Amino acid sequence: MNCISEEKQELFKRANELLHIDKFNNLKLVFVYSCPKVGSTSVVSSLRLFGIDKVSVIHIHDEEMLKVLAHIENITINEIIEYNRFLGKDIYVINIYRSPIERKISAFFEKIGAYHFNNEDSKLNSYNILKIINRFNNIFPHIALGDHFIDKYCIKYPENFDHVNKYLLVRNNGITYISLRLKDSELWGTILSKIFGFKICVVRDYQSTNKPIKELYNTFKRSYRIPINLLNDIMNCKYFNYYYSLEEKNKYYNEWLLNITTSKESYNLEQYKLYEEITIENCHYDYIQLDHYMDEGCVCKACSMKRSDIVSKLLRGLQCNERIVHVEAKTELINNRVKQVNKVITNLSNNVTKTFKRKDFKNGMSNLLHNKK
Repeated sequence: MNCISEEKQELFKRANELLHIDKFNNLKLVFVYSCPKVGSTSVVSSLRLFGIDKVSVIHIHDEEMLKVLAHIENITINEIIEYNRFLGKDIYVINIYRSPIERKISAFFEKIGAYHFNNEDSKLNSYNILKIINRFNNIFPHIALGDHFIDKYCIKYPENFDHVNKYLLVRNNGITYISLRLKDSELWGTILSKIFGFKICVVRDYQSTNKPIKELYNTFKRSYRIPINLLNDIMNCKYFNYYYSLEEKNKYYNEWLLNITTSKESYNLEQYKLYEEITIENCHYDYIQLDHYMDEGCVCKACSMKRSDIVSKLLRGLQCNERIVHVEAKTELINNRVKQVNKVITNLSNNVTKTFKRKDFKNGMSNLLHNKK
């Protein structure tokens, strides 16, 4: 990092500004840097809810996301991570692995309208489910591939996943790298609390069952039968074989065997590239995700009060589906204050009225007694 050009240093400084990293210099810096559709938004929101005063969380999937959402170009995510380590920040990088078939389904439905069918999501609920299934099977081998912990972090990772503790932790060049599995999400609270040193409860976030395509999504899950050749291909996936034990792999295979159908020939690589080219040319709907998090990370008074209320409910074991969005939290705080002021005014008015009534009663009794005399 000492040898980088002034131009590159300016890029890093600008990236930190755009990602709002320098606003929280005293906090641990957490990059949730993973593939999409693996449950990463849950980790982001959980860390923000329970550690907003302890950690600053950056959620990123790839350099394209840096370019589109933050207008950052010509530097990589790993370079940004290394730069902040060079500045002396305490850095954690979190990856999540999700079972392959479920991840492929989720990734497919994430862009199903805007990308795969060039239509609004809400209009797809009336589509023939067989048409949806056929399209999914055609591109099955080419969607939702890879794992950032293995492919992107540029570290020497353990030979085997830790099936006892249910996570991996590697410290490399002053940076702590963590890899979780979505199948262990019920244990994430315990795992993350142990790693970060404060109480964390994990919240569910951004599920496909809550989106406009939920009817189609649920129908697909009920109807889908995986071609046996595609299931067998999954069993040879290197990432699947790394993260799952022999027992877990057998269980996974046997569960899907209950939902199989005859072999189906999918697009080869050349055909898939043509599919991508045509799809991108036809695509005119914007599928960038908005309202992505349960907790967007704002630290204003309104959001902090809302966050405190949600954390209190979660710690008491209550289910909470509320979101912390600055505009909504601010409006809610103002409305609550107006209600409180109105309540105070009403109470004061009632007390004043009662006081006058008591005075009138005393004066009336006094006059009555005086007249009797």
